[in-house]
Amino acid sequence: MIRRGKLQAGEISQVHDPAGLSLAAFANDFKSDAYREELRGNWASAVLYRAPAVVLAWLCARLGLRPIVVTLMALLVALLLPVLAFALPISTAPVWVFLGGAIYQILDCVDGTLARTTGQMSRRGADLDFIIDMAQWGLLYLSIGFLADRSIGTGWEWTLLGVCAAWARLMARVIRDRVGDPQSNETPRPLRPIQLPALFLAGISGLIPFLALSGSWIGAAVIALLIYGLLDIAEGLLPLARRA
Repeated sequence: MIRRGKLQAGEISQVHDPAGLSLAAFANDFKSDAYREELRGNWASAVLYRAPAVVLAWLCARLGLRPIVVTLMALLVALLLPVLAFALPISTAPVWVFLGGAIYQILDCVDGTLARTTGQMSRRGADLDFIIDMAQWGLLYLSIGFLADRSIGTGWEWTLLGVCAAWARLMARVIRDRVGDPQSNETPRPLRPIQLPALFLAGISGLIPFLALSGSWIGAAVIALLIYGLLDIAEGLLPLARRA
């Protein structure tokens, strides 16, 4: 379930020499508010992808790459996902879709770490990153659905179900942005034990690329994606229930 970082309009600054920053400077991102928010709202991504992303962000800075370049690289990876699912032999396609999904998740962490550490944060970059992230989920769900059709030997049934799951996820994002919970903009309060199961489920997005490796359970994986999207919609509608 998707959380979006906050950035003030027009906010932009820059380190004089990003290439001279040490790896330790990039590792300080683990102490940032963004990382703490990620642990709370998307723990799988924080645990699995943040560490390699820090190293890769440091290498990108050494090469003089700007965050926007990394974001566009991530877009290219996302666009390749359905190509990998459609064109490769079914014996290898699931592995490549998984790798593509995982690489995207790492790059999605890299651009944020690179922007924060080098001071190259901008509203334009944050908005572009968000739009590409939404597109990536749709492409990944489509790819997993098509893998299911190829594995099971059906027509387009599982692909259509994957598209429905992607629609549910994107619809949940629209609902959350429109309905909004004013309390979500406040400083997060200490967690209560009763909240942990919901936060665990909300943070498993980073595990979705692994569903491409479901093998004979790939159909169940597509159904799980649809259920996950519907739960995401229900969570987004909770503020309306509170107001009622």
